[in-house]
Amino acid sequence: VRRGRWAGWGQGQGQGSGSGSGSARSQPLEPSLLHFLVCPLSKRPLRYEEATNELINEELGIAYPIIDGIPNMIPEAARTTRKKPPAEGSKQA
Repeated sequence: VRRGRWAGWGQGQGQGSGSGSGSARSQPLEPSLLHFLVCPLSKRPLRYEEATNELINEELGIAYPIIDGIPNMIPEAARTTRKKPPAEGSKQA
C-alpha cells in the first residue's frame, strides 16, 4: 500500500487522544492559520472567537464555524451575528 504525505489526515493523528467521543466540534483553531485565512466574501482578515469556536467577520456580521479544528469557510455555512447589515450611507464623515 502506497502512502502519500497526507496519509492519515483527518484520522486524529497528532491531535491528542480524540477517539471520536463527540468533543471533536470543540477542537480549537490552530493559531498559525489565522495569519493566512481571510473571509472568502470580503477578502478581509477574520477574528477568532474562542467562546464560540468561530471565525468572525465584523464588517459583514457573519461567523464561520470551526469543525474538528478546520474552519468551514463556505459562505452558506456562516451564521449571521447581527440582525441588520449597516446601511449604505451610514458611514460617518
